[in-house]
Amino acid sequence: MIFHGEKLEHSDKPIHEVLLERFDIHHKADPDSLAFVTAEDEKDSVTFGQLYKKIVQISEWFVENGYKKGDVVLLASYNNWRCFAAALGAWRAGVTVSAASSQFTSYEMRYQIEDCHAKLIIVDSHTISTVLEATKGLSFVKNIVTISPNPPSPVIQFVSLLARLVRNLRMPSIDPSTDLIFLPYSSGTTGKPKGVMITHLNFSMMLEACVKFFNGAHKALGLPEDFVFPHDLHFLPMYHVMGLFRALITSYRGTTQVLFTKFNMELMLKFIEEYSIAILALVPAIAVRLANSPDLLKKYDISSLSTISVGSAPLPVGAVQKLKQMLPNLKVVQGYGMTELTFATHLQSPDSPEGSVGRPIPGTSMKVKKEDGTLCKPHEVGELWIKGPQMMKGYWKKENLLQELVDEDGFMRTGDIVYFDKNGETFICDRIKELIKVNAKQVAPAELESIALEHDDVADVCVFGVDDANSGERPVACVVPKGKRDLDTMKAIMKHVNRKFR
Repeated sequence: MIFHGEKLEHSDKPIHEVLLERFDIHHKADPDSLAFVTAEDEKDSVTFGQLYKKIVQISEWFVENGYKKGDVVLLASYNNWRCFAAALGAWRAGVTVSAASSQFTSYEMRYQIEDCHAKLIIVDSHTISTVLEATKGLSFVKNIVTISPNPPSPVIQFVSLLARLVRNLRMPSIDPSTDLIFLPYSSGTTGKPKGVMITHLNFSMMLEACVKFFNGAHKALGLPEDFVFPHDLHFLPMYHVMGLFRALITSYRGTTQVLFTKFNMELMLKFIEEYSIAILALVPAIAVRLANSPDLLKKYDISSLSTISVGSAPLPVGAVQKLKQMLPNLKVVQGYGMTELTFATHLQSPDSPEGSVGRPIPGTSMKVKKEDGTLCKPHEVGELWIKGPQMMKGYWKKENLLQELVDEDGFMRTGDIVYFDKNGETFICDRIKELIKVNAKQVAPAELESIALEHDDVADVCVFGVDDANSGERPVACVVPKGKRDLDTMKAIMKHVNRKFR
């Protein structure tokens, strides 16, 4: 049995053009309308009109400084609206954007910089020392740009990208179906992190699908199709495809995003009360912390909060029950997606049953296969396979791997075990992937095993995940030592591994 989302019109207009047009519309409707406000410093804000100009300035800086279509710029910063502007400026100049976790060690950072061959890296005060260490000896890195003041030489300050008049330079032409826009890193269903090649067409069609879905959801609730909330709290990291794409669609709709540099529970609750926030987008780790903070919740009036939307990993049932005990009218909705599928494949509609991740979004088809390859019927458990315009172009420098994931009908395996009901409402059961999800971050057992095996005292090692109430999962290693099985040997192996990740 195969389920199809609503029909979706083809949209191949580069997404930066779509967004710039929308920013101009928002600006003309209200010149003072803010696109972003920094949560930790509300004086640090940018209007839609200002954002438009800065994106154009940044794109022209890239062209003037010799960056070519297909070059890669790496974002290695905590959340900041300047990184969002830099991403759109890069896309307008034909430059591909990759993004690295702001919590990476120099070892992890160097791996991604070398693999994607980043020619420019944008950092902040938190990540600059890590990036400087990671780029030692890498001659292909042309520039490091910091959004923080007083950078050490030869690091460039971000404001210098904006210290120029707009000259209306000609930008490279974009082939939406082949040119890359985003290069996030994912371990896929197994192995070390790999660059996921997302095209302009992937983003454009994903945006089109989300706009159609949300318009339909609003209509079902009796709201105008183009209804938007005035403010949104954004603390999902923009190095993750979920965080970046959510920033895109929220800015497209014209909502002011209160952007958190780092997540802060009390600051979040303060803003829920101040801005009467109705919907929060969370990862499970934050939802669990919220559920375990009843005393803190009592300090603030968060009665406006009606919905929590959770993605990136399943939310423990216990956390849902705790949240509903504290907030009886709260609705907890979940969606489903993968980095390799741009953002989302399933979203919950107003009539979706509790516990499901919803039905396939517009333009998306799904099927569920048993181990013998036959298709599942309703309520039969199997592996989820997806087909749609949001499917990645392939893995960076490993294009042949996509062939191993896609069947003869063009459906890509997800590695997730699910079942569905007669309406196509989908329920996540388990993962057959090797990956361990720690605070929504993918941890590949093979990578940890490889690092442990570098130690002279390790003969063999097996890493696996165990459930953890706070982080979702945590990795555990079973080690076979070559020599003594004593405490000193264990500590030495742990120290070796920790040096790579701390």
